[in-house]
Amino acid sequence: MTLEQIFTEKPYPIKSLWIQAANPLGALGMDLKQWREALKKVDFVVHTDLFMTATSQLADIVLPAATFLEKDSVRSWWVPLQTMKKIVTVDECKPDPEINFELAKRFDPDFQYKDLNEILDAIVEPSGMSFKQLQDQVYSYPPEGHPSHPYRRYEKGLLRKDRKPGFQTPSGKVELYSVNRENWGVEALPLHEEPPFSPIRRPDLFKEYPLLLNTGRRSPAFFNSEHRQIPWLRALDPDPTLEIHPETAANLNIGNGEWVIVENWMGKVRYKAKTTKAVPRWMVMAAHGWWFPERSGKDPELYGIFESNVNHITPMGYQGKDGLGAPIKNLLCKVYKEAASQGPLWAPDDMKKDMKKKKPAAQQTKIQEREGGTSQWLIKRRITDCSSITNIARAVSPV
Repeated sequence: MTLEQIFTEKPYPIKSLWIQAANPLGALGMDLKQWREALKKVDFVVHTDLFMTATSQLADIVLPAATFLEKDSVRSWWVPLQTMKKIVTVDECKPDPEINFELAKRFDPDFQYKDLNEILDAIVEPSGMSFKQLQDQVYSYPPEGHPSHPYRRYEKGLLRKDRKPGFQTPSGKVELYSVNRENWGVEALPLHEEPPFSPIRRPDLFKEYPLLLNTGRRSPAFFNSEHRQIPWLRALDPDPTLEIHPETAANLNIGNGEWVIVENWMGKVRYKAKTTKAVPRWMVMAAHGWWFPERSGKDPELYGIFESNVNHITPMGYQGKDGLGAPIKNLLCKVYKEAASQGPLWAPDDMKKDMKKKKPAAQQTKIQEREGGTSQWLIKRRITDCSSITNIARAVSPV
């Protein structure tokens, strides 16, 4: 919805973006070409992250965030209740709550909290302890009889605000027919809706793209787009992988470990084939979140984000009626062996053409600033030496 509004400017234009705990060009965004253009279209972009990413490269200001070792915090979901204790400060890095706290004070002159400790005290107040007390105790289980502790809470009125027995539904029962969903104007009963790009829904596309494309293959070394710049983790999973059934690969003259092109109507991406019977013959499974931190971060290469990131060929805007769901598990594609003469995929053809066009003066100035022309306030953080926990902390230096 945000992406659409950036381009349509309806009901009003979006002039700036604050991106925090997110990497649209690396993991969260689909149809990456549109995200790239959206980040370039708005007047001002701020990105908060631990490391420089493709999203960071298109930001006007990058604020270096802090890891869990660099902040005091509390884990208040599930059990036990426990704290995180700050043990190190790394240069100018700040934890997300501290950044947001400073913003809150400026947006609201009457902001009720004086510092973060007061907020942490308020979070743990139901436990009967202050944050400092909980931190000294390390963790705490709820006492017997506490609403979060006993089983069969629904029998004792501990789930509902009105304290009546039952569940947190209008009827108080476990609802197979959801009254809330009925009130929202969507289907109240479970309903199967054929995916938008399935062979049944789009037989025309299926003729050209005869394989189902499933995305989101998990890796033991990475979490979404994270950790590919950490050498020993990258060694465990060095290349973007496409799992394909051995018979399907043989029919396509593809061998295990060979580089292949995955293509659909959105574009192309490059993967290394891994033959396995874990996937059916009619499906391929692509790893997600791939980028190459070892490459240039300058636009339009952006760490090779368009080469092997399957979100590049995943369309946006195809959620269900209730806003849920996305076609990330049920796309269509074709797969073929990469030709020896295959050119680089890091910049789609239309981007290559854009690069040759002369940019308007105002836009060119902004690009120069983003690339370091006048941006003394843009901060990068890099891993310099990963030999110890101290040096895993990033070094901060101006561009």
